[in-house]
Amino acid sequence: MNLKKQLHNKALQNSFYTLFMRMMGVAILFGLSSLMTRNIDAVYVGSYEFARVVLLTVATFGLLGTEQSILYFAGKFEAQGKTEQLKKVYLKMVSIVWVCSLTILVFYFIVPNSFLQSLGIKENLLLVLKKCILILPFYTITILNTETIRACNKILLSECFRNIFKYMPILIGTILIIYKLVRVDTLLNWYLYGFVVLAILSTAVVFFNFSTKKIKEKSELTLGDITRISYPMAISSFYTYLLMTIDVFLLAQFHNLHYTAYYAISMKIMSILSMVIVGVNVNFAPKITKNYEMKDIVSLKKNIKDAAKTIAIVNFIIGLVLLIGGRFFLSFFGEDYVNALPAYNILIGTQMIVSLFGLVPVYMNMTGKQQLFHKIMGFAVVINILFNVVLIPKINMLGAAISYAITVLFWNILVAYFSYKKDKVQLVLWK
Repeated sequence: MNLKKQLHNKALQNSFYTLFMRMMGVAILFGLSSLMTRNIDAVYVGSYEFARVVLLTVATFGLLGTEQSILYFAGKFEAQGKTEQLKKVYLKMVSIVWVCSLTILVFYFIVPNSFLQSLGIKENLLLVLKKCILILPFYTITILNTETIRACNKILLSECFRNIFKYMPILIGTILIIYKLVRVDTLLNWYLYGFVVLAILSTAVVFFNFSTKKIKEKSELTLGDITRISYPMAISSFYTYLLMTIDVFLLAQFHNLHYTAYYAISMKIMSILSMVIVGVNVNFAPKITKNYEMKDIVSLKKNIKDAAKTIAIVNFIIGLVLLIGGRFFLSFFGEDYVNALPAYNILIGTQMIVSLFGLVPVYMNMTGKQQLFHKIMGFAVVINILFNVVLIPKINMLGAAISYAITVLFWNILVAYFSYKKDKVQLVLWK
């Protein structure tokens, strides 16, 4: 396929739109963080950052993988010529999300505060945690709606919710606080209650998109069917999250917090390359399911190859810039952060190699291999912990980076192997 034809590939176009919007989202987040840290007391900024991490973590259990499986069902129904069925599945997913979120809420109120404090949560953060749990149903609905809008092929609108609209309430609140129009202690409320507004707006958009779809027949999919497909995706996502945080946690346990800070910044810079992989993956996901369900192996292999090439080329260019300018990028956060350069180089180099594996995670989730994938990821987490426990005490940040490299290459190679063994589909760029 020549360059002109590739540029007319809708999934590739959407991937570039997604990458542009996500880079804009990163810029907004960094700008917002800078605005807050320069003008608002660190106590209030810290509460906001804590809430952001709590929601990001707990939402994995509140969503139960529905934000990923909605893309799977979109591709499946398109292959069957039953796109109107997506509305029924979405409504059932909403009930799953609300039940999961409310279950977490009930569980939170059952668990005594003394137990939470014994886990290391400080007393002044308990109120923040409570607010996060109360707002969780609206947060999870917003995320589900955002991906449902994508499943309806409204890519730009979906990315606007994900990268721009999400930050508007907290940005407005920050500006009002700076100009002393509202109290500084309302900062957290602007962030959290913003999701109530976002949930309502995104729900309206979803129903507007579904309003033109007339359901011709009753959906055969039950709540149990949807859950069986969704929950392994949630487990895999949680394992992926653990792989990004275990080494940071163990560095703090075995060494001082300086090493933790240096390494965490390296991981954040590396996440730019991860963003490219995810940005391309989400746009090809429904196509992979559609091709697989229709047994259109030619189109399936073509889409996999196009996606893999895009990821590899974009990440090679960005990765090269990050490697060459590594010392500069790290010193931007402070001269001491240059101590992480060897670990930083390993992380960036590893992610550049991983980029050659293309649609590895999406292929498993979108072709009915969710159970196998989450087992592979669980095994990867165990390997990661073992290597970290052995290497971090000996070579600190370098040990963490090597452990991450071994683990991420292990599970990518294993998934590529099983994909070829089961479907004779080559996910990597080389043969």
